[in-house]
Amino acid sequence: MKWLRWILLVFCVLVGLGGGALGFTLYDQYWTQLPPLDGLLEYRPPVATRVYADDGSLVGEFFFEKRYLTPIHEISPVVRYAFVAAEDSDFYSHRGIDFSSIGRAFVANMRAGDVVQGGSTITQQVVKALLLTPERSYRRKLREVMLSMRLERELSKNEILYLYLNEIYLGDGNYGVGAAARAYFNKKVNELTLPEAALLAGLPQAPSRYSPTRNPQGALTRQRYVLRRMFDEGFITQNEYELALDDGVNVLPRRHAANKFGSYYIEYVRQYLETHFGKQAPYHQGFRVYTSMNLAMQRAAEEAVRTGVRTVDLRLGYRGPHERIPPEELEERLATDRKRDDLAELVDGRAYDAIVTGVEPRSIDVELGNFISNIDVSSLNWHESVEDRRFRIGDVVMVKASGGAGGFAFLLTQEPELESALLAIDPVSGQVKAMVGGYDYGRSQFNRAVQAKRQPGSAFKPFVYAAALDNGYTPASIVLDAPIQYIDHDKIWRPQNYSRRFYGPTTLRKALEKSRNVVTVRVVQDLGADTVVDYVRRFGFRTRIRANLSVGLGTSEVTLLELTNAYSIFANSGEWVEPVLINRIEDSSGWVMLDKEARKEEKLSAQTAYLITSMLEGVVQRGTGRSVRSLKRPVAGKTGTTNEQRDGWFIGYVPDLVSGVWVGFDDDRTLGASGTGGKVAAPIWLDFMLRALDGKPVLDFEVPEGIGCVHIDAESGLRARDTDLDGVLECFKTGTEPVEFAPEWKVDPHEGSESLTIEEIVTPIDPELIEKYRSGQIFQ
Repeated sequence: MKWLRWILLVFCVLVGLGGGALGFTLYDQYWTQLPPLDGLLEYRPPVATRVYADDGSLVGEFFFEKRYLTPIHEISPVVRYAFVAAEDSDFYSHRGIDFSSIGRAFVANMRAGDVVQGGSTITQQVVKALLLTPERSYRRKLREVMLSMRLERELSKNEILYLYLNEIYLGDGNYGVGAAARAYFNKKVNELTLPEAALLAGLPQAPSRYSPTRNPQGALTRQRYVLRRMFDEGFITQNEYELALDDGVNVLPRRHAANKFGSYYIEYVRQYLETHFGKQAPYHQGFRVYTSMNLAMQRAAEEAVRTGVRTVDLRLGYRGPHERIPPEELEERLATDRKRDDLAELVDGRAYDAIVTGVEPRSIDVELGNFISNIDVSSLNWHESVEDRRFRIGDVVMVKASGGAGGFAFLLTQEPELESALLAIDPVSGQVKAMVGGYDYGRSQFNRAVQAKRQPGSAFKPFVYAAALDNGYTPASIVLDAPIQYIDHDKIWRPQNYSRRFYGPTTLRKALEKSRNVVTVRVVQDLGADTVVDYVRRFGFRTRIRANLSVGLGTSEVTLLELTNAYSIFANSGEWVEPVLINRIEDSSGWVMLDKEARKEEKLSAQTAYLITSMLEGVVQRGTGRSVRSLKRPVAGKTGTTNEQRDGWFIGYVPDLVSGVWVGFDDDRTLGASGTGGKVAAPIWLDFMLRALDGKPVLDFEVPEGIGCVHIDAESGLRARDTDLDGVLECFKTGTEPVEFAPEWKVDPHEGSESLTIEEIVTPIDPELIEKYRSGQIFQ
């Protein structure tokens, strides 16, 4: 017995020492080496940045994980109880580990024959998601238990629940209840109903399997399970439970990534955020960006560009079918298309790929799903590059659907190679209401509205004429439109008008209306190229404007944003306003990072701005911009066409909206003989403005003080006599009106004739000018 006591004593000592050693080992190897909780105490997960239009509508997002950080006080009790009932019913009573919950989950899963209930507590799930690696080992499990116990001592239950509800993945790319509530129901978390909360709470176990957008029946089954758990735990009453069961699953249809509405505008915002806050900021910081984008105008701009580009591109020539189906595969392809859901109902105006099933001398039969149509191709304009100009059965052609419930007809179209850009600006606030940087963002992310530098052609002339008005000219000033040449380093330049004709003495107004190049060059020569360039810089051009005699013909490259905003100075009575795309930026907590207040500066007198506006109204009424008269409201604008028709422009405005359109090829190809600004850009501008201004009141351009109007003789620019029935009303700065009356007799100049003598072109009202011509002075 004595030896036995000693043996037991030694054994106890050894066990004690061993237990102590084990405890010390566990403490040293696990407890002291646990990761710190600092990352949870200052929880900053990647949060999605949201971009809003001017009415508060969400138009874009940037994220690695789509998450909207939601404070716990904005998460309603019904949402909290739904997740607690589904995931950890003893959450409010345990200390991080719940062995009874593990047992219940085991029994529930055995009965169901599937994993319907998890054993880990919400605290453990937070630890696993935010502090530990996904490895499966006893060592990691022990660390999880220790960290969960520590976390319970450091944070309150609501703080732990806040981490969980913002971190958990809830399917369809949504992290946290904020993103899920918006994606599935288009609601804030505190707006969710009981059935909606139960549906979300059922997702963490298997987000894909129970996805309401992919598997509504599975989501409904899981939702009912959560509702039953809430009732069993006493979170809801019998009546609430029964009413919620009747609600079913009602979620928004899944949005596809192919939706690219406003893509160029949104991409501009993303680049701005990267530049000012860092490369990762748009995807992590959870900014809320409030832009100037107007949804209706943006949609109108995109539709106008796509329609206009397709029209012009097809006018340049049809490039032929883009695919040919082998005869042995044709029937199978047709049968497949007849079963396609996306072809069951066509959309008016949308382009589709149709299959040629019949060829006749003057037409072709095409089939699109279950729709059949005959297309007349007798007057089809084939592109000059196409050698084989025949259709064959099995050809795949692009068509545009036209019609509705009564049936559809198809028009032949093609994927355009042409590009275009459009900008619309509020001239008073500077807010950029719409921006389209190209035909299709999916094929090219290059933003031609702000990145492309192109020659503006005659669209630049108004700035030269504004300089003239501020340096002694009036709209009635006479400038000779006659041949002239300049020698520069042994090179001779003879400026020409677009028509290749000359028109004799011409008023400044008529020169702008008809876009006369020679008159513009003479004005630049008279003022001095350096003077003109110094004056033009006030319009906000950042690109280099070269000081030479061709400056007024738009030979220096500018961006569409620069040019459109420069025109807004005329519309805004001479005041320049900085263009604003982003009004305000807030961080995820609501702290204002940027509150944009547009800079403003007077650049012209109101009188000069109005006279240019009046002259540009004449461009629309009588000049190169006549095609936009159908807007049927006061409008001012100017066309622009560059050498060999490589660029087509139209910049125009009404009192409260300025918009500009550019059309061209990225590789600088010609737009063809008819590729003038009035024919390729003006129709897009008109289409956009008709949509953008639909239902808006008709406004007149206000005449500022200091402007007087008198009747003048349109040929001489002198004051019209009372007997002159052809006199026109012209506006002047007060004090610059002509006082001399036009002669009672003058020769009709027969505008445009190339066979007249100089005496016939230059009427006897200016014999000195004739003498200058004869002596060769105008060739200096």
